[in-house]
Amino acid sequence: MKNTARLAGLLTVLIIGSGCAAPISGQAKPGMAPVDLATLKTGAAVTEPTTFELKYSDTAKTVRLIEGRRLLDVLIQSIDVDPELSKRGTTRVFADGADMSKDDGLPEMFKAAVDDNHFIAGVTASRTNGSVRDTRGMHLSVLHFATAQDSKNAAAAMYQLSTTGERPRQPVAISGYPEANGSSGDGSAVSSFQAHGPFVVVVSMSQETPDSAGLASKIKKTLDLQLPALDKYRVIAPDDLLDLPLDPDGIMRRATGKSPSGDPYGMSYHEEDFGTFEPSGILHFERNPAEARKAFEEAGVDLIGRRYSTVYRTRDVESAFKLQTVLAKRGKSDTELAPPPGIADAQCVRLEESDPNRGYNGICVLVYDRYVAVVMSLATVSRASLQVDPILQERTAAQYAILKKSE
Repeated sequence: MKNTARLAGLLTVLIIGSGCAAPISGQAKPGMAPVDLATLKTGAAVTEPTTFELKYSDTAKTVRLIEGRRLLDVLIQSIDVDPELSKRGTTRVFADGADMSKDDGLPEMFKAAVDDNHFIAGVTASRTNGSVRDTRGMHLSVLHFATAQDSKNAAAAMYQLSTTGERPRQPVAISGYPEANGSSGDGSAVSSFQAHGPFVVVVSMSQETPDSAGLASKIKKTLDLQLPALDKYRVIAPDDLLDLPLDPDGIMRRATGKSPSGDPYGMSYHEEDFGTFEPSGILHFERNPAEARKAFEEAGVDLIGRRYSTVYRTRDVESAFKLQTVLAKRGKSDTELAPPPGIADAQCVRLEESDPNRGYNGICVLVYDRYVAVVMSLATVSRASLQVDPILQERTAAQYAILKKSE
């Protein structure tokens, strides 16, 4: 978390009773240990598939967030710019300037520049190299505006704000992109604001040793990858976003819904990232992006649903077990947790570092047929060292029941 906090600082300068299921008979599929639903301990967790519905406390914003989640699928990966930038920071989906600035997002100073130019939705993701002595980081955002003129106006306004004020920055040229609006303070961090059609691509690169030219070359590489990806993106007008299926192939009903007893550690705040994703989109949330991407390809992952749990659809059950192994891989300081009683195939891990997006520090990864589910929990400091996480076990058992009942 120290590196995540450090990156956030540099960027500031830059600019989530008991319930039991009825027994269900049937033969276990190849590779899957048999599970008796009637014996699973699920606590207060939801054990039935639930319909996924959008929150309509702010209808216009909710609809625009659909566009934000779609944008995450085309946001490029930091490891394609610098393979060492694999330690995840925050990944955000937002639909207004206020939310844009939360949780290590873009600086609040840009709020008016965004909101005053017919902003629709945006995404941002950050990663570092995980080094304490020689920290390098990348923060990438794509902001979608109503028109190309709006994006140009926003990019110009953001650049103007970054080069004036109490700590003005100096212009930095980005080779091949004369309108990238690059700038730097002391050469240890370079940012740019490139308008491209109705989008603004905001890139911030940082490192310990000042080298504005070197950082500018990485921004060029980022734009070389991101702009063609946006050219292939199918823009959908906000009025037409509700015509898109909310739950293609029932992937969302397979993920865990809200418990009647309340949300897991207040995760309702994060419903902006509840929805369906392509492998490229969900990759921004993964701990080991290079390994996960390869595993997605090899397992034939083609659809992901993210709610209070995340469910991946693979090619077949054999592929699902291979993906499970990658998603449950332990880091050097992570520890193994006991699986839920009755689900021997589940792989559970206590994470040494909490997830930067949802704050959980425990996961269980389970397989049912061609589906892999990742279930999360947050243990207190006093319980984090224990090998058994009862809450995580109950949620995992409930997730298995949901997958079984979704057949």
